[in-house]
Amino acid sequence: MKQVYTSEDRLYIYHLKNLLEQEGIECAVKNDSLSSVVGEIPMLVAWPELWVIDSDMAAWAKELIARSKKAVDEGDTWVCKNCGEEHSAQFTECWNCQDIKAF
Repeated sequence: MKQVYTSEDRLYIYHLKNLLEQEGIECAVKNDSLSSVVGEIPMLVAWPELWVIDSDMAAWAKELIARSKKAVDEGDTWVCKNCGEEHSAQFTECWNCQDIKAF
């Protein structure tokens, strides 16, 4: 197992987990319940962590995460390969046909 991402945003960690699992990368989330003990332990230690089960997939997982963040940061749009509907970058699933965004 290898850690590929950490964030104070628990929901974002689970979003990334779903994104990686759609690409066939098995993941686990650690520390997702430690926020209640912040103050007793350092804040950064309590942040949820995203881990890939197969360490050999860590580089690919980090690349997918970086691509995902870049697309959202740049505000790019994408076109569904199945139905041709245009979507904002933050969406990874087509609202029209529920097809998943290809990376």
